[in-house]
Amino acid sequence: MNSGEQGSGGVAEASAPAAGTPAVTSVATSSPKRWRGPAVAEVLSRYSLIVVLAALWLLFSLWNPQVFATTANLQTILLVQASVALIALAVMVPLVAGHFDLSSGFQFGLAQSLCAILVIQKGWNPLLAILAVLGVGGLIGLVNGQLITRLNLPSFTTTLGTGLVILGLSEFLTDNQVIAGAAPDWFLALGRGSLAGIPLPFLYLALIGIALFVMLELAVWGRRAYAVGANPVAARLSGIAVDKLVRQSFVITGLLCALAGCISVTSLGGSSPVIGFGSLLPAFAGAFLGATCIRPGRYNVAGTVIAVYVIGVGIIGLQQNGANVYVQDLFNGGALLVAVIVATLARRRRTAS
Repeated sequence: MNSGEQGSGGVAEASAPAAGTPAVTSVATSSPKRWRGPAVAEVLSRYSLIVVLAALWLLFSLWNPQVFATTANLQTILLVQASVALIALAVMVPLVAGHFDLSSGFQFGLAQSLCAILVIQKGWNPLLAILAVLGVGGLIGLVNGQLITRLNLPSFTTTLGTGLVILGLSEFLTDNQVIAGAAPDWFLALGRGSLAGIPLPFLYLALIGIALFVMLELAVWGRRAYAVGANPVAARLSGIAVDKLVRQSFVITGLLCALAGCISVTSLGGSSPVIGFGSLLPAFAGAFLGATCIRPGRYNVAGTVIAVYVIGVGIIGLQQNGANVYVQDLFNGGALLVAVIVATLARRRRTAS
């Protein structure tokens, strides 16, 4: 598909001069525009969240320097938001392909509960437990993908239904109780340790983010996924196996949610059966808000991670200065509204131009 488009574009450019002087004049007058630097508005659009993140950090550092402006606080923020960012990346993958996965937060909760049960209560080898949890996560993703592609069901309501089933399963497995207890020290060190002062969960997030960036931005799979999300009918006509790609995107989500659950257990040393309730909204807020920066109008890895930490810094900074618990919902909901407004205005501007 891409080669065909490039080929046709090359033919158009080669044949343009033969049409006469106007074509040559058009090329000559338009070529300098290629070398102009990006507009200020485009730069602000791409990197606005980075500016917001820096401004929030400076604001809270001046407001509460003895608590916020410390290395320990920075490490805590990197650690706490790593799991949220992983779930945000998980929900981003189906969004790229034009689908929602509202079961992702509940998948995270099930993975956390199952990992804690196998390691803490059943005494499994942690590596085997992690592999088992990853297998369950991949299976859930496959079931979601099959339901949506084989039965042509809407992803929004389908994954909401499977998410509630997963929540019930989590409550059944844990008897609706927090799972805590003794676990191997080396297993807990995977989530509580650090490298050069950087918490290990953040390093896991960085590695996964790099892998997803390569897959979405540099690999053929990613180009096809964006094409499917933009226009599935045209993608299918161009030869892309749309249903297969959609199923793969849900499997990736299941694996990422399962991995996030396991990492969470290593840092917390236990699990909560209802953690899925509090994970879904921040994840989608990060994914949607992330689409307003770096690659505006396009779901992207870097923007998603930055957005998660913008929201996290804002919430933690306010809570450290005495804000009530509900500020978290206000921030997450506000981020979603901002993302929707910005995306709508950008789409209208593109349509008008």
